[in-house]
Amino acid sequence: MKNLGLKFFTIALVSVIALGYILPLKEYGVNLPFDTGTYRLGLDLHGGVELDYKIDFEDLKARGQAYNERDVTEGLKSIIEKRVNSLGTAEPTISTAKYGDESHIIVQIPTQSFAGENLTESELREKNNTYIKNAKDTIGKVVRLEFKEEKTTVTPEDIAARSTIAKAALEEAKKGGDFATLAKKYSQNHENVAYVTDNDIDLENLPAELNIDALKKITTTGLTDLLEGQLPGSYTTNEKGEAVISEGEKTYAILNITSNAAVTREKAATGTGAATGSGGVTRMESYQTRVLSYQALIISQKPSQWAPAKTVAGKILDEKYLVRAGVNFSQGFSPQVDLTFNEDGKTIFAELTKRLIGKPIAIFVGGELITAPTVQAIIPDGKAVITGQYTAESAKKLATDINTGIVPAPIYLTSERTIDAKIGNDALAVIVRAGAIGLVAIVIFLTFYYRVSGLLAGVALVVYAILLVTIFKGFGIVLSLASIAGMILSIGLAIDANILIFERTKEALRANSDLGKATALGFAKSWTAIWDSHVTSFSSAVVLYIFGTSLIKGFGLALGIGILLSLFTAMWVSRILVSYVGSKFEHDIKTFIGLTKDH
Repeated sequence: MKNLGLKFFTIALVSVIALGYILPLKEYGVNLPFDTGTYRLGLDLHGGVELDYKIDFEDLKARGQAYNERDVTEGLKSIIEKRVNSLGTAEPTISTAKYGDESHIIVQIPTQSFAGENLTESELREKNNTYIKNAKDTIGKVVRLEFKEEKTTVTPEDIAARSTIAKAALEEAKKGGDFATLAKKYSQNHENVAYVTDNDIDLENLPAELNIDALKKITTTGLTDLLEGQLPGSYTTNEKGEAVISEGEKTYAILNITSNAAVTREKAATGTGAATGSGGVTRMESYQTRVLSYQALIISQKPSQWAPAKTVAGKILDEKYLVRAGVNFSQGFSPQVDLTFNEDGKTIFAELTKRLIGKPIAIFVGGELITAPTVQAIIPDGKAVITGQYTAESAKKLATDINTGIVPAPIYLTSERTIDAKIGNDALAVIVRAGAIGLVAIVIFLTFYYRVSGLLAGVALVVYAILLVTIFKGFGIVLSLASIAGMILSIGLAIDANILIFERTKEALRANSDLGKATALGFAKSWTAIWDSHVTSFSSAVVLYIFGTSLIKGFGLALGIGILLSLFTAMWVSRILVSYVGSKFEHDIKTFIGLTKDH
């Protein structure tokens, strides 16, 4: 092989850089010129909960409703994914499973770290228990698809409803639990409700929605009472052309203040001649203020602009009457969303479209407004079309969002399995220790049996392990106990490859080939066997990944990546190491590979 020295140096350099990337050097005060990132840990290492939900198809059968089991399952999976993501959960895993005739959805939710809150172990456990409870409540809630029309008047009941929402949110917040989850729940299920959060905000520079006098008097942390504020008004022009300011929107606010500290800060001095000092340098003056870190739920006192769309007889148009939403193309090949209603829905929709021509019908899914198309004509056949500036992608997303609200099958939590992060860490320590011991034992065996070439094979295995971990960290592949087991198992294939290469090299040496030629023959003659074994094992890994559940998928993925990488290290890294070092042992074959010419 040409340029062996350069290739040998390249392997050494790449290995050192990769080692620096995978080791937690920052914890020891060593800063590298590149970002080393973090490992993505699976549920079994990070801790969390696994929730098993059964899909109740019997409910559909009892109602005599036609359905496709696969469509219902995938629709529910999409719904659950949206619900879990609304919690801000890191890397949830959602999969399906069949147990006999039953269909289940498995949801794995890692616990939160609550970094920066300096919690004791019991406080952290209590917070995570509340977090998981909120997750279960969110996942198990009923999804509604609602059609709404604009209100023409605002009643006192509408105004009182805003206060009711705010008071209900405060009472729920007082019960404890994660404030962010509570705030997201209310912001996603009610109109004109927002969740905001910020850190180290000066009371002098609060956002407009938190410019509340009562807030400026609070010097403690924790949950506030229900506060009232008012947004700044906007400037308009009256009929005389005069600038007038309208009254700002009134709001309710609930805050969870995590930090509230008195500080001294500086600002540019104000007043005539005070802005600059000698030499034109801006003169600063000190002032006392308070700095907040907070989470806030802002509830506008403005009533909802939408009311349920219903007929004169009081029938409300909802998910019971919509069969499906799909994507189609107009005659001008523009993407559009088709809505198909059942027989009862056809009658209701016809009456609504007759009354609401020129007005919008809003579609809400799970309390969230997703579109509000304007009615253009009476639609008597129950087949509506939503047009607009859609791309194929955005039209598909809208149809999917609508369909998530019309999946009728309920789900029930059948089992719950909690995994403590401490258990995962202990298991990780054991499996890594076992892997390291096994790797050292293999290197010792290879060195004893194949001498210098065996040691080089051991070095190649170490390089292989470093590169494998680098790939997992660099591409953000989730590390679980199963995937780590797959990584360690794949080392066995790399060992087999090296043994095949050395035995073929020995055969060539016995046939009186010189060391350089024997090494080349060893790699060439072993390639077919190495290739066959790796392809067979890789096929098994692919099957495990495609058809396995989440843990098996992780094992199959790690095994598959390890198999591909072991081919590279065996046929390229090992070859360079053996060829480069072997050139120094032309006259000492026994030391190099444990064989003499006369053997």
